[in-house]
Amino acid sequence: MRRNTVGGLAVGVALAGALIGAAPAAQASTPGTMSLNCVNEYIGDNGSQSFYHVQCGVTEPTTWWANVACSNGSVNTTGPYNSFREVYVYCPAGTQAQRGWVTSNG
Repeated sequence: MRRNTVGGLAVGVALAGALIGAAPAAQASTPGTMSLNCVNEYIGDNGSQSFYHVQCGVTEPTTWWANVACSNGSVNTTGPYNSFREVYVYCPAGTQAQRGWVTSNG
């Protein structure tokens, strides 16, 4: 299964979104039909845990996952999803979210 990264490099399909932690919010896309659209991406902290937040929706059959890289070297992933979702991916207590991203099989 090939996965595409939203916000980094869009490979093979049209994607939109932002890579959090590496650069200001931006959108990346390639020509074609939009299959995954992600908005409201940010790194946050609820007072006890650091997290990556994103909202993504799909317009054709696409499975996607949300990922966060944490300061202890771990990467946490949630999903798979195949419809609109508002997602929070948490880092372990005492660590900080450093960047977040979305991958898809689109």
